[in-house]
Amino acid sequence: MEQLTFGACVKKGWISSWQAVTQMPWLFLGVCAVLACTSLLARPQPATTAAEGVDAMTHLGQGLLPLVWAALQLVVGGTLTIKVHRFVLLGEGVQPLVPLSGKPLGRYALVSLTVVLSMLVFAGLAYVAIRAFRLGVLIYLPMLVIYLFVTMRLILLYPSIALGSRLALRAAWKDSRGHVWSMIGVGFVTYLPLFVLSAIFLFFAGPKMLAAHQTQAVAVIAIVQALFNAVFIVFAAASLSWLYRRYASELLTHAVDAPQ
Repeated sequence: MEQLTFGACVKKGWISSWQAVTQMPWLFLGVCAVLACTSLLARPQPATTAAEGVDAMTHLGQGLLPLVWAALQLVVGGTLTIKVHRFVLLGEGVQPLVPLSGKPLGRYALVSLTVVLSMLVFAGLAYVAIRAFRLGVLIYLPMLVIYLFVTMRLILLYPSIALGSRLALRAAWKDSRGHVWSMIGVGFVTYLPLFVLSAIFLFFAGPKMLAAHQTQAVAVIAIVQALFNAVFIVFAAASLSWLYRRYASELLTHAVDAPQ
């Protein structure tokens, strides 16, 4: 645990994000390229009829392809996240691309899939509550608060996993005690420039892209979206790394690679 102020975490998060992109440019650009390509490939294709010779297995394969692209996005996004964590906390460069024999990447994927599944379950329960009860929103809102609270209490798991830690849920819960609002504030202020740039871009360039040729507009939108997604990943990983430096205590005992 380091003595870092709120402002220092935000400032160092911005600086580390810039350094990570400039010192690992090919990794960043490669992730952008994969995100853009998979986004384009995952777009729904025009339906084909049976008369055109498309059988049920082909339809099944086409239906499963978006899951393949989503899995690829998870892998490349996880790789970038882990490398930024290790860059900030260890000073590690691009090599090795998959550290610790891939264990951090596997654990990152497990946590991410668990979060997605829990979100789906939460959304389903909220839908049932709202449809079944006239005042279902009174059930939905407390559930939402609890879900967000638990998510924030465990968010330090991500940099910990990047350093080789197992899924130390109890340690992450203990280290985040009393710091939830601070972590939310650091995240909000860190992402604020990205939100502002996104809004400005959509305001000025969005209508022009939509008015352009459909194929060109779709490609440009996919590229821009991939760029912003990759930048968001870098910002998130860098700011979380400094929050880890600020609050991690119990989690440090689980790390295989100790932070510098």
